[in-house]
Amino acid sequence: MINDQNIRREVERTMESLEGLKRAETDPFFYTRLMARLERTETNVWNRWMEFLSRPAVSLGLLFLFLLMNGYLLVNRLSADDDQVTPGSEYVAQQITYFDNPTP
Repeated sequence: MINDQNIRREVERTMESLEGLKRAETDPFFYTRLMARLERTETNVWNRWMEFLSRPAVSLGLLFLFLLMNGYLLVNRLSADDDQVTPGSEYVAQQITYFDNPTP
């Protein structure tokens, strides 16, 4: 009950505060100046590059090139890993004797 009365009182106070409001007014030519500014296109280098890159043919071509380069690098990396020779027992023996008997 008390809660409902508080809510009603707050709603009435809010509605009373809205009674004196008037519609906002602007200069007569504000809308035309706003539309002219919105329609004006500034073409700088960044906008031209983004316009060029947003074309489907260009973006798909770049994607294909990127995937092709990744595939090439992956294949080269796998073939390079196969070409590596693991050190044999002679190499390990040399390393052990070097660290066990350091010479000044």
